[in-house]
Amino acid sequence: MFLTRGIYDIDELAHYNLHIHTNFSGCAKPEMSFENIVSAAKQAGLEMIALCDHIYKPEDLKEFNENCKILRKKRDELDSDIKILIGGEFSCYGTDKYTLKGLDFETEYRLYAQNHFHVKGWEQPDVITPENYKELTKAMLRNLLKDKAADTIAHPLNGKYLTKSTGWSNEAVGSCWTDNEIGDILTDAYNNECAFELNTGAVLADAPLARRMYNIGKEIGAVFTLGTDAHTLESVDPKRILDEVKRVLL
Repeated sequence: MFLTRGIYDIDELAHYNLHIHTNFSGCAKPEMSFENIVSAAKQAGLEMIALCDHIYKPEDLKEFNENCKILRKKRDELDSDIKILIGGEFSCYGTDKYTLKGLDFETEYRLYAQNHFHVKGWEQPDVITPENYKELTKAMLRNLLKDKAADTIAHPLNGKYLTKSTGWSNEAVGSCWTDNEIGDILTDAYNNECAFELNTGAVLADAPLARRMYNIGKEIGAVFTLGTDAHTLESVDPKRILDEVKRVLL
């Protein structure tokens, strides 16, 4: 866990953007080179960033590892006050299936997505309902956390990736989570040294879920990180959207 205590001051959390994609991720803009990202982070006054390119399946690890070597070399040659973590946005794509399961693979930051249900090969419930997606997400996280596989859970519990395929609202899955269930999963995460991400896009997509998760987390002492899921240079700086995030959470 990279933040060893619960930080609930959103302005303080905004000094750390722990979810940035480089142009090694196909979804990121070509402008997202290592050099441009660091320059944008410096201009934004960030103290720590994490570069987290997508990796969906274990068979993609070879290419991912080569990309990480390139990024680490660039970082090691750089004189910067910003702490730069070279990690990945790994995938928990089934009830007991995740990218690094059973593998001896070293990485500096393990951000895990559990709800990319739009990605081919991701496990789906037998019956497509918001409640069943919530139950599947809960089962996936339970095993991932038990194995202490993740440093942070990306855009947790959120159902926004299902809107295109189902026609549901962004809040359809989030509304199925009870406060007790959110508290239990946050407690489980804390006990297994895992943080939950306050993902700016997810916070704005499902404000009621984000507000409940944040307030329950504060009560139990959960650890949160902040990440913008940056795919453009503009989005490297969390402060550009921070007022909107704070209106949701506070």
